[in-house]
Amino acid sequence: MKFTNTLKNSALLLVLGTAAFLPLSTAHAAQPGAYIGMGFGSAHDDILNEDESAFKFYGGVNLSPYIGMELSYVDLGTYANGAFTQDGISYELIGYIPLSPQLDLYGKAGFFNWEVADNFSSNTGTDATFGVGLQAQLQRHVSLRGEYQTFLDVDGGDVDLYSASINLHF
Repeated sequence: MKFTNTLKNSALLLVLGTAAFLPLSTAHAAQPGAYIGMGFGSAHDDILNEDESAFKFYGGVNLSPYIGMELSYVDLGTYANGAFTQDGISYELIGYIPLSPQLDLYGKAGFFNWEVADNFSSNTGTDATFGVGLQAQLQRHVSLRGEYQTFLDVDGGDVDLYSASINLHF
């Protein structure tokens, strides 16, 4: 597991480091307007030291080429051989930095209303979340994202999510 996490972190740092040296552009992949999206990936629970499949559905609005808001349902997986699940709703602000007319670097921060449940009980709470990613505009109404996001202190421990997503813009 430790090698997998090191590999994920190294790949993320390589992408972000490369993006930092690309020339900035005045055009943006993130244009004002509404969008919906879905993503799939891998979640890592720090306390259990387990990786599980994860997914999310989201919608948002870009208020300008530089800032947006997003609401997401995030399923962080089923852990401990099916003993419990982790999911919730996240509310985030997103800031975009253009790298080219079709590629933006973005950062997001907000709150995550989570629930950890088993067959007999559940525990809920609200904690911070933040993430970084790249968004590539494929066509006028379609973009792809690669993203790292962390959900802080979900039931006592952090959960990291690495995901790839597709967006439909309106």
